[in-house]
Amino acid sequence: MTKRNDGSWMEREQSNIPWRFLGGFFGVTLLLYFVGFYGVEHLRERKGPWRVEFDAAATGGPTTIIHQRALGIDGFRVVFEGASSGGLKSDVVVFDNPKLNAQSMDTTPESSQELKQRSFEVPFGECIYQDLMFLPGVVTMNLLGHEIELMPRTLVIDKKEIPWSTPAGGIAVPPPVEGPDVISN
Repeated sequence: MTKRNDGSWMEREQSNIPWRFLGGFFGVTLLLYFVGFYGVEHLRERKGPWRVEFDAAATGGPTTIIHQRALGIDGFRVVFEGASSGGLKSDVVVFDNPKLNAQSMDTTPESSQELKQRSFEVPFGECIYQDLMFLPGVVTMNLLGHEIELMPRTLVIDKKEIPWSTPAGGIAVPPPVEGPDVISN
């Protein structure tokens, strides 16, 4: 064997890879990932979900009672005047699961498994849309012929905004207008 710099050619030279630096860099990256992930999760869930009570036997007609703790909404009532309570059931729905109304659009191997919205049943009707990425989010329901949309800044009933600060803490909704001479906007 030939010698090089007073050592054998076959001896391994000391590695120039900075292992301490790479280990520290990996540790800091891992720490930042977990802090970022749980920080975003906290921001996403900190205000809490919409909680909606459906009362089929309320005085005045079927009633929804809306609660959202972080927004100071406690017991905002939407009374469906003149609606029949026959066949309706009372229940409480908490809108905190963003996957509840998502379904895959296509299951073929070529698809990218995109998600689309699918309505799901709630008492008095169906939830047709929800965006719960950052709670409380937006929830749109079709209840007893009316479109009800819960948003942090306002309540929308049949495309009309109603402020959450409405006197008396609620609103009465008349029966939906039906017929061939009704023009939708």
